[in-house]
Amino acid sequence: MMELVVGLEVHVKLNSKNKLFCSCSNEQDFETLSPNSNVCPVCTAQPGALPVVQQEALEKAILLGKALGCTISPTLSFDRKSYFYPDLPTGYQITQLHNPVSTDGMVNFFVNQFTEKKSVSIKQAHLENDTGKAIHDWDKSYLDFNRAGTPLVEIVTNPDFRSDEEVVEYLKEIQRIVRINDIWNADMEKWQMRCDVNISIRPAGSWEFGTRVELKNINSFWAIKRAINHEFSRQKTALENWETLFQETRSRDDQAGSSTVMRSKEDALDYRYFPEPDLPRKIIPESMIFEQNKNVKESGFEIIERYTKNYQFNKEFVNGLINDIPTMIRFETGVRGWFEPKLVAKWIVWPINGYINQISGRSIETLPFGQTEYFDFLEAIASKILSEQQAKTVMDVMLKTGDTVKKIMNDHGFDQQETIDLSQIAQEVATNHAGVVAEYKAGKVATIGFLVGQGMKLTGWKADPNAIKSALEQLLSS
Repeated sequence: MMELVVGLEVHVKLNSKNKLFCSCSNEQDFETLSPNSNVCPVCTAQPGALPVVQQEALEKAILLGKALGCTISPTLSFDRKSYFYPDLPTGYQITQLHNPVSTDGMVNFFVNQFTEKKSVSIKQAHLENDTGKAIHDWDKSYLDFNRAGTPLVEIVTNPDFRSDEEVVEYLKEIQRIVRINDIWNADMEKWQMRCDVNISIRPAGSWEFGTRVELKNINSFWAIKRAINHEFSRQKTALENWETLFQETRSRDDQAGSSTVMRSKEDALDYRYFPEPDLPRKIIPESMIFEQNKNVKESGFEIIERYTKNYQFNKEFVNGLINDIPTMIRFETGVRGWFEPKLVAKWIVWPINGYINQISGRSIETLPFGQTEYFDFLEAIASKILSEQQAKTVMDVMLKTGDTVKKIMNDHGFDQQETIDLSQIAQEVATNHAGVVAEYKAGKVATIGFLVGQGMKLTGWKADPNAIKSALEQLLSS
């Protein structure tokens, strides 16, 4: 039996105001941003222009390192990684080979429906600048340097993963860490987070690693999962056929379900690393490290552990609450307001999130009603002013119009349910459905649900179904 071995290199964009080595805006909405509008002599490598490390980007990198459980280097230094490509105006990337800002971390996460804990060790998380963007159009190519020089952190793990599920759940935890600590949204589709996957296989129980293959720049969880499974099968088949595996970098075509060789690692370009001469080594102030350590928020792993332990929430509930920070804040605020946690959560996880997902670009902050109105809605349910069915109607109208709970209840007559004579409703249902009543009295008690539904119809869905059920049971037992 062959065992999968995976290590990851995850590139995370930092949402600092400026680029890494200049004062240009770090705006990342490239779809609306005019090409080459956020550029200067530094990020386009004009002669004589010198890079200067921007403090906010460094602070974000340290914050991320602390959130990953890393040790922060007391000094800051950079190296040049030389290679030539049209979207790299300097002819080299400024990165950290010899002295990464963060090293030796650990990330905990859950697998198997949040029931099993896993840990992965972080080798390093180094700071570097991104390239520009090359746009190819038939016989022409264009270069946009808005992205050139923007800051990112590359998180390098040790080869600790043994399944595709572990890889995906780790990446989701990295995304939560980045979002919770306001480092960026880590939206993979927008390339705010992307991943290189290093894969090898070996006989189960072996301590020696197999030949490593790198798959470059994959930007969705499920594409990564498919890529891992395909590469595992490809390598396994090759070894079974006595073929030789080569250490190489491959490009993944997810639509075709295949990969092709980009370059051989044995014959790879010598990057000729050397210390960056324009950025001399400097001391990182202890006060900066201490301050960022204070700023580290509760991790996604810790939140999941708390929600599953304290509230007994399943994975669906937890995922519906924690993948969006404003949503999580809304839930936490509701619980602190003494509402029952499951009551606060279920209306967010189902109707509210469902509505948000239907309308692209929306979040809980852009709903037509705010936190106060949501809590008024919960209060009406907790006080048994609204039945379950009525609450669904009220929430539907709130999402569509933003009307207040009081107005919607008044418009639908929900605030007048105390005038309904439920004994009379029960009698009318029993008269209209004598056959079902006979079945109930003969022992088919499940038919009470049908009778309750008929009673709800007669009240225009204004009454509490539990109250109607009680009235029916009292009538039919006499």
